[in-house]
Amino acid sequence: MADPAQLIQQAQKKAQPSSGFFKLFGASDSYRYEEAADLYVEAANLYRLRKELPAAGDTFVEAAQCQVRAGNDDEAGNTYVEAFKAFKAGGVATKACEALSHAIDIFTRRGQFRRGANFKFELAEMLDQDLHDYPAAIAAYETAADWYVQDQAVALANKAYLKCADLQALDGRYIDACGLYRKVIANSLGNRLSQWSLKEYYLKLVLCYLAADDQVAAQRAVSEAVADDPNFATSREHDLLTVLLDCCAEGDTERLSAKVYEFDKFSKLDKWKTTVLLKIKDSIASADDDLL
Repeated sequence: MADPAQLIQQAQKKAQPSSGFFKLFGASDSYRYEEAADLYVEAANLYRLRKELPAAGDTFVEAAQCQVRAGNDDEAGNTYVEAFKAFKAGGVATKACEALSHAIDIFTRRGQFRRGANFKFELAEMLDQDLHDYPAAIAAYETAADWYVQDQAVALANKAYLKCADLQALDGRYIDACGLYRKVIANSLGNRLSQWSLKEYYLKLVLCYLAADDQVAAQRAVSEAVADDPNFATSREHDLLTVLLDCCAEGDTERLSAKVYEFDKFSKLDKWKTTVLLKIKDSIASADDDLL
């Protein structure tokens, strides 16, 4: 088996700009960068075989940079994706995100927005789950969703908008989250595949309005849900929200806790809902303290 280090040395020599006679007569360096890129790719794949994945990622990046210099942007985009895969598998999340960002930039500059959206969503997931860079993840999810909308991929756009809205709410940006939940609701009305999810979307919308202490908007959203979804008025979600609105108006945290406990017995609350409900409860308690 060839030695990847030797291949890299050869690639580095190939990637040197022309000088002397060749430079004097205007010879193109493109072929040199192409040959260097091929050597880097070969070395990167050898690192992969040896399970030295971070080294493979670094070498794929070198190959992609040579492909860019050679004017082969399409190849460079694909090579950056290979670098991303190697870094991700090797547990180097920061470099994985950097490589994927370069690939996305190339794809979108060349008009490949559907492909760019797919990778932007994957980038957002890494920023969210691996790096916990929530502001960057929020921006990436929303960009991916916007690109999906441009490509008429409504279901994928909704998925990205929901991820974005959920993170915004956990970051305390409740009104921003409400705007995105409303987009998802608008996209879902009249769609048989997503109509069943309207109760969930309206539940999150109203919870965010209550967390933002906007009871008027929350009540209006409940009325809209009843009008838009024939099954909402008899749902557990509607029952919960009706009681929550009363609790917020009356400052009754005990009744709120009891109702949430009852709801959880039949429809298990996830971490997101638990967090936002606690925020609502704390807001009611704080308002009561301010009156004393």
